Amino acid sequence: MDAFISFTTDVTSVVPSGFRLRIEGAVLPSAQMRLEYLTANDWALLRSKSRKMSYRPGEVIIRLNARPEALFILKSGSATVEVTRGNVIARLGEDDICGEMAFIENSLASASVIAEKDTEVEAFHVSDLTETFASFPHLEARFFKSLVLLLSHRLRRTSGELAKALARPISA
Repeated sequence: MDAFISFTTDVTSVVPSGFRLRIEGAVLPSAQMRLEYLTANDWALLRSKSRKMSYRPGEVIIRLNARPEALFILKSGSATVEVTRGNVIARLGEDDICGEMAFIENSLASASVIAEKDTEVEAFHVSDLTETFASFPHLEARFFKSLVLLLSHRLRRTSGELAKALARPISA
Protein backbone atom coordinates (compact mmCIF):
# COMPACT_ATOMS: atom_id res chain seq x y z
CA MET A 1 0.00 0.00 0.00
CA ASP A 2 1.36 3.43 -0.92
CA ALA A 3 1.85 5.94 1.87
CA PHE A 4 0.84 8.81 -0.38
CA ILE A 5 -2.17 9.75 -2.43
CA SER A 6 -1.76 12.43 -5.06
CA PHE A 7 -4.38 14.38 -6.88
CA THR A 8 -4.34 16.94 -9.64
CA THR A 9 -7.44 18.97 -8.88
CA ASP A 10 -6.82 22.66 -8.24
CA VAL A 11 -8.24 23.75 -4.90
CA THR A 12 -8.72 27.38 -4.00
CA SER A 13 -9.64 28.85 -0.64
CA VAL A 14 -9.50 32.24 1.03
CA VAL A 15 -7.16 32.45 4.02
CA PRO A 16 -7.63 35.01 6.86
CA SER A 17 -5.42 37.86 5.67
CA GLY A 18 -7.19 38.08 2.33
CA PHE A 19 -4.51 36.14 0.44
CA ARG A 20 -5.65 33.35 -1.79
CA LEU A 21 -4.15 29.92 -1.33
CA ARG A 22 -3.92 27.69 -4.38
CA ILE A 23 -2.92 24.06 -4.14
CA GLU A 24 -1.96 22.16 -7.27
CA GLY A 25 -1.01 18.52 -7.37
CA ALA A 26 -0.82 18.31 -3.59
CA VAL A 27 0.38 15.07 -2.06
CA LEU A 28 -1.53 13.87 0.96
CA PRO A 29 0.38 11.61 3.37
CA SER A 30 -1.53 8.82 5.03
CA ALA A 31 -1.69 10.77 8.33
CA GLN A 32 -4.06 13.06 6.51
CA MET A 33 -6.15 10.02 5.71
CA ARG A 34 -6.31 9.30 9.46
CA LEU A 35 -7.72 12.79 9.97
CA GLU A 36 -9.99 12.05 7.09
CA TYR A 37 -12.46 14.91 7.38
CA LEU A 38 -9.75 17.53 6.79
CA THR A 39 -9.50 18.92 3.28
CA ALA A 40 -6.34 19.70 1.32
CA ASN A 41 -6.90 23.37 2.14
CA ASP A 42 -7.26 22.56 5.84
CA TRP A 43 -3.91 20.75 5.74
CA ALA A 44 -2.24 23.58 3.85
CA LEU A 45 -3.38 26.08 6.46
CA LEU A 46 -2.40 23.86 9.41
CA ARG A 47 0.98 23.04 7.86
CA SER A 48 1.71 26.74 7.38
CA LYS A 49 1.73 27.00 11.17
CA SER A 50 3.40 23.68 12.05
CA ARG A 51 7.04 23.14 13.01
CA LYS A 52 9.40 20.30 12.16
CA MET A 53 11.18 18.82 15.18
CA SER A 54 13.77 16.07 15.57
CA TYR A 55 14.31 13.64 18.43
CA ARG A 56 17.17 11.24 19.05
CA PRO A 57 16.68 7.74 20.50
CA GLY A 58 15.55 7.95 24.12
CA GLU A 59 14.46 11.60 23.92
CA VAL A 60 11.03 12.38 25.33
CA ILE A 61 8.52 13.79 22.86
CA ILE A 62 5.69 13.94 25.41
CA ARG A 63 6.22 13.52 29.15
CA LEU A 64 3.69 11.71 31.39
CA ASN A 65 1.72 14.14 33.60
CA ALA A 66 3.02 17.19 31.74
CA ARG A 67 0.91 19.45 29.55
CA PRO A 68 2.03 18.94 25.94
CA GLU A 69 2.42 22.18 24.05
CA ALA A 70 1.65 20.51 20.74
CA LEU A 71 -0.02 17.69 18.89
CA PHE A 72 2.53 15.61 16.96
CA ILE A 73 2.52 13.60 13.74
CA LEU A 74 5.51 11.30 13.29
CA LYS A 75 7.03 11.87 9.87
CA SER A 76 9.84 9.33 10.20
CA GLY A 77 11.28 7.07 12.85
CA SER A 78 9.35 5.46 15.66
CA ALA A 79 8.39 6.04 19.27
CA THR A 80 7.08 4.10 22.21
CA VAL A 81 4.15 4.99 24.44
CA GLU A 82 4.84 4.24 28.11
CA VAL A 83 2.82 4.80 31.28
CA THR A 84 5.72 3.62 33.41
CA ARG A 85 9.33 3.85 32.21
CA GLY A 86 10.22 0.75 30.21
CA ASN A 87 6.66 -0.61 30.12
CA VAL A 88 5.70 -0.13 26.45
CA ILE A 89 1.95 -0.09 25.88
CA ALA A 90 2.08 0.97 22.21
CA ARG A 91 4.48 1.72 19.37
CA LEU A 92 4.07 4.64 17.01
CA GLY A 93 5.39 4.80 13.48
CA GLU A 94 5.32 7.08 10.49
CA ASP A 95 2.15 9.18 10.25
CA ASP A 96 0.90 8.23 13.72
CA ILE A 97 -0.49 11.03 15.88
CA CYS A 98 0.27 11.60 19.55
CA GLY A 99 -0.75 14.17 22.13
CA GLU A 100 -4.33 14.21 20.92
CA MET A 101 -5.91 13.04 24.19
CA ALA A 102 -4.30 15.80 26.25
CA PHE A 103 -5.24 18.26 23.49
CA ILE A 104 -8.90 17.22 23.47
CA GLU A 105 -9.14 17.16 27.27
CA ASN A 106 -6.98 20.26 27.72
CA SER A 107 -5.14 18.33 30.40
CA LEU A 108 -1.94 16.50 31.25
CA ALA A 109 -0.52 13.67 29.17
CA SER A 110 -1.68 10.22 30.23
CA ALA A 111 1.55 8.60 28.96
CA SER A 112 5.08 9.40 27.84
CA VAL A 113 6.04 9.19 24.19
CA ILE A 114 9.72 8.40 23.70
CA ALA A 115 11.67 8.29 20.44
CA GLU A 116 12.86 4.77 19.72
CA LYS A 117 15.24 5.82 16.97
CA ASP A 118 15.94 9.09 15.19
CA THR A 119 12.47 10.54 14.78
CA GLU A 120 11.14 13.54 12.89
CA VAL A 121 7.78 15.00 13.87
CA GLU A 122 5.52 17.72 12.66
CA ALA A 123 4.37 19.71 15.70
CA PHE A 124 1.07 21.59 15.71
CA HIS A 125 1.29 23.90 18.71
CA VAL A 126 -1.88 24.18 20.77
CA SER A 127 -1.85 28.00 20.71
CA ASP A 128 -1.59 28.01 16.89
CA LEU A 129 -4.42 25.50 16.59
CA THR A 130 -6.62 27.48 18.97
CA GLU A 131 -5.98 30.70 17.06
CA THR A 132 -6.64 29.02 13.71
CA PHE A 133 -9.84 27.39 14.95
CA ALA A 134 -11.12 30.76 16.22
CA SER A 135 -10.84 32.08 12.65
CA PHE A 136 -12.08 28.90 10.97
CA PRO A 137 -14.78 27.20 13.10
CA HIS A 138 -15.67 24.77 10.28
CA LEU A 139 -12.04 23.61 10.21
CA GLU A 140 -12.24 23.07 13.97
CA ALA A 141 -15.36 20.94 13.54
CA ARG A 142 -13.71 18.80 10.84
CA PHE A 143 -10.54 18.50 12.93
CA PHE A 144 -12.35 17.30 16.05
CA LYS A 145 -14.61 14.98 14.04
CA SER A 146 -11.44 13.46 12.56
CA LEU A 147 -9.87 13.03 16.01
CA VAL A 148 -13.05 11.40 17.33
CA LEU A 149 -12.99 8.91 14.47
CA LEU A 150 -9.28 8.21 15.03
CA LEU A 151 -9.84 7.59 18.75
CA SER A 152 -12.87 5.42 18.04
CA HIS A 153 -10.75 3.21 15.75
CA ARG A 154 -8.05 2.96 18.43
CA LEU A 155 -10.61 2.04 21.09
CA ARG A 156 -12.09 -0.69 18.89
CA ARG A 157 -8.62 -2.12 18.22
CA THR A 158 -7.68 -1.98 21.91
CA SER A 159 -10.99 -3.59 22.93
CA GLY A 160 -10.36 -6.41 20.47
CA GLU A 161 -6.84 -6.95 21.80
CA LEU A 162 -8.11 -6.93 25.39
CA ALA A 163 -10.83 -9.47 24.55
CA LYS A 164 -8.22 -11.79 22.99
CA ALA A 165 -5.92 -11.40 25.98
CA LEU A 166 -8.71 -12.17 28.43
CA ALA A 167 -9.73 -15.25 26.41
CA ARG A 168 -6.24 -16.79 26.64
CA PRO A 169 -5.72 -19.31 29.42
CA ILE A 170 -3.31 -18.20 32.14
CA SER A 171 -0.25 -20.42 32.16
CA ALA A 172 1.12 -21.63 35.47
